[in-house]
Amino acid sequence: MLSLQDGLVVVVPMGFDRGRIPNLLQKKKRWLANASQRIEAQRKFSESEPPLPERMALQGIGEDWTIEYRQKKSSRVTVVERPGYRLLVSGNTDNIETCRATLRRWLSRKAHVKLKPWLASLAKERGFQFGRVIVRSQRTRWGSCSRRKNVGLNMKLLFMPEALVRQVLIHELCHTVHLNRSQKFWALLKHHEPDCAKKEKELRSAGRFVPAWIDAKKRRGRDGRSWK
Repeated sequence: MLSLQDGLVVVVPMGFDRGRIPNLLQKKKRWLANASQRIEAQRKFSESEPPLPERMALQGIGEDWTIEYRQKKSSRVTVVERPGYRLLVSGNTDNIETCRATLRRWLSRKAHVKLKPWLASLAKERGFQFGRVIVRSQRTRWGSCSRRKNVGLNMKLLFMPEALVRQVLIHELCHTVHLNRSQKFWALLKHHEPDCAKKEKELRSAGRFVPAWIDAKKRRGRDGRSWK
């Protein structure tokens, strides 16, 4: 996959013959070229973004939050939800990285509250069973499933369109039955999501929906403050 933060990342299953990778990349040469152009356009856009977000469009759950920052004499930074989808971030708001970390924690909590029940509802509706649900912030995977049927979900799913989030959830539920990418797995996925091939293709470039500040690497300015 290609991402704004990491560029080209090749993810292969355990035991895959890595000698096949160059040939696979050659076959995907045109797609990689187009994707690289999209990444470059996103990079130019992200460079014009303010260091802290002024809004967060969480398409996956239909919420669009505006963010207000209030400087206070405190080393801590807190975030409070206000009516009308407004977030108030207060404290040492000059510390960019601390503010970002606080917003990431808020996003993680939001993902727990929204994505877990959604997964449970789909599982009940479609006859799947799973173990625990773990929410993380990963760079290269939208979801995962373990042998114990524990499902991992990326909190960044909140930024993606609802249809793509649903695709990831059903994809991982199908892995609770077939923990591989065999023909049986794809047949099961197609049974539950007839247009899964189209959505799986769209997921390859879904990183464009995630704002750059989420994974921005911490650097230090001359004044010692963290910034992108």
